[in-house]
Amino acid sequence: MLSQKILDTDVKSLKVSSLPTRPTSSSSYGGKGYTSRDMKEAFDRLSIYIIEHYNSLLDDIAAEPEASIAAAMKTGISDSHTLASLFGDIVSGAFANYMTVFGESLAVYLGEMREELDEIKSRLG
Repeated sequence: MLSQKILDTDVKSLKVSSLPTRPTSSSSYGGKGYTSRDMKEAFDRLSIYIIEHYNSLLDDIAAEPEASIAAAMKTGISDSHTLASLFGDIVSGAFANYMTVFGESLAVYLGEMREELDEIKSRLG
């Protein structure tokens, strides 16, 4: 997973408020001698940083299961069980063994329903 949380320390120097009071003035007057191009870049830095992180998040969402956000998100079903594991369990049918319905696993519940339906069918002929 590529995405990382954006911390205050990450953006502190990217904020427009981090610029000197007179950024276009020379350093002897408390500025940095910024050109108009430097000023435009300074105003764009934070938004570009956020856009890059947002795009990284989208890439993580769309990534193959091993590198996706789903692979990093714990479900709490067991210590190492992730959302990607859950998706795999749904596809394979293993999910029915640990999903509970009315106090028993979905697999057991469906099995009992199947038996009851078979019994009703046999009675009806």
